[in-house]
Amino acid sequence: MNNPFKRHYQFTIFLLALAIFFLPLCTQASEGQADHPAKQFAFAEALFTEGDYYRAITEYKRFIFYFPKNTLIEKSAFRIGECYFRAKKWHEAINTFALFTIQYPQSSMSTEALYLKGMAEKQLKRYRDSLSTFQEIIRSKSNDFTDKAIYQSALIMMEKEEWQEARKTFLLVPKNSPLSESANIMYSSLGYIDDIPQKSPAVAGTLAAIIPGAGHLYTERPRDALVAFLLNVAFIVSAVELYHHENYVAGGIVTFFEIGWYTGNIYSAVSSAHKYNKRNKEDFIRHLQETSSISIRHDPATSSNHLMVNYRF
Repeated sequence: MNNPFKRHYQFTIFLLALAIFFLPLCTQASEGQADHPAKQFAFAEALFTEGDYYRAITEYKRFIFYFPKNTLIEKSAFRIGECYFRAKKWHEAINTFALFTIQYPQSSMSTEALYLKGMAEKQLKRYRDSLSTFQEIIRSKSNDFTDKAIYQSALIMMEKEEWQEARKTFLLVPKNSPLSESANIMYSSLGYIDDIPQKSPAVAGTLAAIIPGAGHLYTERPRDALVAFLLNVAFIVSAVELYHHENYVAGGIVTFFEIGWYTGNIYSAVSSAHKYNKRNKEDFIRHLQETSSISIRHDPATSSNHLMVNYRF
């Protein structure tokens, strides 16, 4: 008869033997990894350069865990924020860069971290936070990022339709900055903002009240104009016919619905004028931004970031 106690004892001895055999291998692997910080960091950098940002984040975090006293810890922490930024994870980028500036206030990358934080806030349309971050950079008088912070502040004011403030801010971009020419283009172009074709909501509403559909025609929406005109005419003709045949109940119902269509026609015409004006301004601003814009480019040769100014005519 098999002895259960003996079998259990043999199984335990077997597990201990396996543990004794594999423990040195695991220790060697761990020690091998811990002995090569340069390789670990280089691997993370390679993933970053390839655009594999999520795996790069993991490897930078692994580097920080294994080599907490290494001189590249600071750069690894910055790269994690940059990976989130490039992956368009704006919330994570903001939190990471905010923590970086607290942990490394004297870092040579702290101003760039602030700039990317401000850019992420701008992407989320958190304009108040973004302007505050850029203002912090401007107060620091950074040689590399003050002009960029001023430029981005002006762009935010444009998005908020604070045209005059945007113009004044573009003028603050230093003349020796690579962004100076772009800022001058923006400043000059915004001087024509009042010349953008606009439609008066009051005129659109008045025309729609006089002739249904006329307000839409005024705001250059001929299809809506035709639909509004035909619907209102159809209801008016129906109501007149019903009253003419002394069908007052049905005529009253049709009249009730016609009042709704007529009022809706006026409201829609006013709304169309507002949309027309907004669309024209947005197109104008979009053209400006496409004509003269800046972007961030990573240079793997120097492992640094550069801002590129693009012009299209």
